[in-house]
Amino acid sequence: MIPARYGASRFPGKLMQDLGGKPVIVRTYEVTKATGLFDEVYVVTDSEVIFDEIIGSGGKAIMSKKEHDCGSDRIAEAVENMDIDIVVNVQGDEPFTSREGLEKVLAVFNEPDADKIDLASLMTEIHDWKEINDPNTVKVIVDKDNFALYFSRSPIPYPRDKNVDIQYYKHKGIYAFRKEAIMDFYRLPMRSLEAVEKIECIRYLEYGKNIKMAVSNTVGVEIDTPEDLARANKLLKESKPNGINNKFRNFPMVPKVVFGEGSFDQLPSILATQRQEKAPFIFLIDDVFKDNKAFLDRITLRFNDKLLFIPTEEEPRTAQVDSLVQDIKAEFTKNPSGIIGIGGGTVMDLAKAVSIMLTNPGSAADYQGWDLVVEKAVYHVGIPTISGTGAEVSRTTVLTGPVRKLGINSDYTPFDQVILDPELTQGVSKNQWFFTGMDCFIHCVESLNGTFLNAFSQSYGEKAYDLCKEIFLEDNLAESESRAKLMMASWHGGMSIAYSQVGVAHALSYGLGYVLGIKHGVGNCITFQFLEEFYPKDVALFKEMVKKHNIEIPQGVCKNLTDEQMDLMIEVAMSMIPLWENALGADWEKVITRDKLKALYQKM
Repeated sequence: MIPARYGASRFPGKLMQDLGGKPVIVRTYEVTKATGLFDEVYVVTDSEVIFDEIIGSGGKAIMSKKEHDCGSDRIAEAVENMDIDIVVNVQGDEPFTSREGLEKVLAVFNEPDADKIDLASLMTEIHDWKEINDPNTVKVIVDKDNFALYFSRSPIPYPRDKNVDIQYYKHKGIYAFRKEAIMDFYRLPMRSLEAVEKIECIRYLEYGKNIKMAVSNTVGVEIDTPEDLARANKLLKESKPNGINNKFRNFPMVPKVVFGEGSFDQLPSILATQRQEKAPFIFLIDDVFKDNKAFLDRITLRFNDKLLFIPTEEEPRTAQVDSLVQDIKAEFTKNPSGIIGIGGGTVMDLAKAVSIMLTNPGSAADYQGWDLVVEKAVYHVGIPTISGTGAEVSRTTVLTGPVRKLGINSDYTPFDQVILDPELTQGVSKNQWFFTGMDCFIHCVESLNGTFLNAFSQSYGEKAYDLCKEIFLEDNLAESESRAKLMMASWHGGMSIAYSQVGVAHALSYGLGYVLGIKHGVGNCITFQFLEEFYPKDVALFKEMVKKHNIEIPQGVCKNLTDEQMDLMIEVAMSMIPLWENALGADWEKVITRDKLKALYQKM
């Protein structure tokens, strides 16, 4: 629940002020929902202006009475008749609220002393004496178990002895209540300490409630004044280039590559230099090879090495990664010497994700996004058996999570070693050959037409684009030569988007993949055929390739969608901000609206 009062005393109307092209309250709603931590997210407001803005932006809002004294009262009114366990109060003027902070405040309800907790809240370290003295900054002191002792606008504790090393904490206005606690608050009258300090959580302490504090040092901006809004806009503007389109992106490439027919047989000697004592190599292999004894005999297993056959009918999921990691850790006492992925894009993505999650805590879903991985992955090798995806070179492993389809994009994602053996792509079905090849072609189109284009991405993209035209439109290549060239087109296409980004087709395809489970390459082809508005020349070329190879692209996939499915598909596509920025620039939201996306999906 995000309480949103229009008439703030220090900065009236602040929640409707512009922050990077959207009102502050919309930014807060979207970032809270994007954490994926909540069953429902609502804005609770006394303002028809705010209510209409949230509803108009596709969010959920509840109108409340105007005479509430504080946000907790407003929330209590809203949840009184709801069947809920925990309600979290996120302040409407904190548009930089982080998933990390919210996770920490929720985690206290799983700790051993959880039965003592009536509500939980966040605090952050402060060191600036000006901020410690600022009455707009609420300070908190805690006991040895981090239960709150008192909140104040004054510096607490008062530093009479300047030689004592003391850490000051600022209270961040995020609360997680048990429902009965917030309903008690609603019914209990304000007492003098709360009245004099104007800090609502003091009421809980005055009535003997227990508030457990969690520490979060995530930096953000609370918008209390016009100066804060200016700082927030500056922070938002500065964060975009660093997180999405860094002009000087310093990314790692695959350090070692072997290319050529028969190069797969180099694998044993390559792995020998990486083997650690009593630590196995785990081979993730497309289950199409499960009964291919001749192929499997070429993989030399030693000691406790293990083959795991991976079904690839569906796109890789975060839950699948978590399950594989859990099984590996349960069977072996040491982390593997390495993860070897042998197969198409699905297996490539799983191999990269599993190698990351063996050294990083939590779920794979926690790392969906840009540069969230902290610890280096275990050694991992990619051996593609289907050319065209670019997964072997990509900095991303694309996974469908509980709330979104999004890649783990990090410096630790790329493979340590890739083996490119065109011989392994023999026997791939015509449809699979075409759809993966078109994935590569669409990579190039979106990179070469994007606003992020630079000489680096252009040089790789143009080469891959020309190779795709030669492979899919001309008839002068021998089969072995075609296989080798498609493998290199895939590599170059992947390199092109490494310093650039994909675009419209991929953003729409993510929606199809998340809601309908449509595989990535197929999804790109379904979407691309309707994108003449964005890529007219290349869509015409694509349709020529489809006709030449007599490929049937699935039609009517969105025909029987429910309203809920359509809304979710649109939401997933809209969340692909870097892709839209590359395709259309910083003002992409003026072009791409929910109605625009709905019309595109309805064509499908």
